Amino acid sequence: MNPASRDRVLAAIRHQTPDRLPVDAICIENVPDIARELRAAPEDVPDLLGIDGRIVAAPCTVPVTYGPVGEPLTEWLSSAVNDYGTTHRFPLANATTVAEVERYPWPSPNWYDYDTAAIVASDLATRYAVRGPYWKPIFCQASSLFGLEHGLECMLNLPQVFEAALEYITEHTLGYCERLLDACGEDLCILCLGDDFATQRGLMMNPAHWRRLLKPRYARIFQLAKDRGKPVWFHSCGDVTAVLPDLIEIGADVWETVQLHTLPMSPVELKREYGRDITFFGGVNTQHLPFASPAEVREETLRCIEALGADGGYICGPDHHIKPDVPAANVVALFEAARTFRREGYTAAARS
Repeated sequence: MNPASRDRVLAAIRHQTPDRLPVDAICIENVPDIARELRAAPEDVPDLLGIDGRIVAAPCTVPVTYGPVGEPLTEWLSSAVNDYGTTHRFPLANATTVAEVERYPWPSPNWYDYDTAAIVASDLATRYAVRGPYWKPIFCQASSLFGLEHGLECMLNLPQVFEAALEYITEHTLGYCERLLDACGEDLCILCLGDDFATQRGLMMNPAHWRRLLKPRYARIFQLAKDRGKPVWFHSCGDVTAVLPDLIEIGADVWETVQLHTLPMSPVELKREYGRDITFFGGVNTQHLPFASPAEVREETLRCIEALGADGGYICGPDHHIKPDVPAANVVALFEAARTFRREGYTAAARS
């Protein structure tokens, strides 16, 4: 067993100095190009880049159904989550009453294969820091059911309808996460969740609405991890600084993904203001990666590390998906710069 990655990531979350700076990525979409750059097999790319984490979730066992134009639907009967809005099937788009929300066929937490998740987590835990389930959102799931525009209208004009849906979603997520944590045990060392409620210019809603509708529901889910002694890793894109203190208050230990270019403060100010209380993941601007040189990528990566990495509390990586148009050499430069970075407290023995 080689627990280095697990120990490395958990040390960073505890604001300790690990053997080397941990590195990770949300998603790398140009793996074949990187494999050619490294003259390696595609399946070996994550290890060659030094990525320390892996994600585990319980797959849904309900057969896929299809919408009126043949589009695949999720178990929520909405458009597939990875289609980025290319299809539009919102089951609660016309809902105006709580009764309509109650009649909706809500998916059961029993519809997922937790045993398979446990087997996968057990295998990965011997080599990596395993987190999951990752994408079980509350606000985004409501938006997939109502449609974003109608959902926000309901939040303001029909709050009882919107909140009824949020409560069903929260109960589903609680049930799912509890079963996943029970099945995986210590092999799942981090509860990782995500939800997007901000743009690159700030929240999509008034912070007061966020605090009333979302904060207490996140707190209930985060508490599941706390009861088992596990840290909480939370993904939320864009500028969430208006509620970052709230996320810290209810138990978020890691904020993914830190898109520094969206924030109303410098990286140094971000670290000074919040770095004692939360670990940052991300930082390297993926919107810049297609247009930079490898040398510029290395320089940006080192700037992120110097600003965010002091005294632990930083997991280095791209601040969102690495898209197919990013040159493979730039990806290699990013992870090589992070993986081989050394400062006082890091050991040269970890260089790879």
